[in-house]
Amino acid sequence: MQVQLPVFITFISGILIMALFFIPREPFTQIEQLTSRWYVIVSGFALLLGIDSLVLYHFRKIRRKSKDAVYSVILLISFFIALFWGAWAWYKYGGPFVPNSSYLWLFKNVFLPLDATMFSLLAFFIASAAYRAFRARNLESTLLLLSAAIVMMGRVPFGGYIFIPFFFAFMILTGSYLIYMGTKYTGFRSIIRYIIGIFFLTLGLSIFIPQFSMLLSDFIPALSDWIMNYPNSAGQRAIGLGLSLGSIAFSLRIIFGIERGYIR
Repeated sequence: MQVQLPVFITFISGILIMALFFIPREPFTQIEQLTSRWYVIVSGFALLLGIDSLVLYHFRKIRRKSKDAVYSVILLISFFIALFWGAWAWYKYGGPFVPNSSYLWLFKNVFLPLDATMFSLLAFFIASAAYRAFRARNLESTLLLLSAAIVMMGRVPFGGYIFIPFFFAFMILTGSYLIYMGTKYTGFRSIIRYIIGIFFLTLGLSIFIPQFSMLLSDFIPALSDWIMNYPNSAGQRAIGLGLSLGSIAFSLRIIFGIERGYIR
């Protein structure tokens, strides 16, 4: 009974919520409003359960005198200070975030700087992950590296001008390499390498023509916008479609009692 009853309630609730989206008539609209209220109530109890788990977890760390127990002490002290300060501000000012509330000062001068500090530290982890992901080990990672470089240069104010010296160096080095490789061959293969090498050198030296430099500086932002609007959007839609299908499949597993991890 301890297993069958939660599965039965989950099945009835899931089927009912699914039906509410397809039958916008009375009394289903009233049931939808009622379930919305239940959702708010259940979310409140889930929040209390999460707070209880958080406090008990850190109390256990302090009791066991773990290596990082000092951080648990700081967390619990900060949590209870914010909790009681917010309750006092609610009682005295009518809300913790009203303009004259002292809790608003705590939020602006303590919480927001800490929040900004945390996200600024995350930038270093993101850079480290990007370095590992963008190493040109194969064709896919090379394309990812080139796309990321183009998008980053196209999003900054002077990205088009930053691209010009990179373009010059790439064209000169590639052209010089092809001309050098042309000396190692004879006949048609040597001529082809000479022609392509001269073409790359010509493109590299063309940056000294003002019109070509302006065209090149405008090309990178336009290419960055094209990458974000078309390939990136297509990839996001594919990921969103996969997430939606996965969510539907997992929800059906829960509704029909195949997945019972929430009972444990």
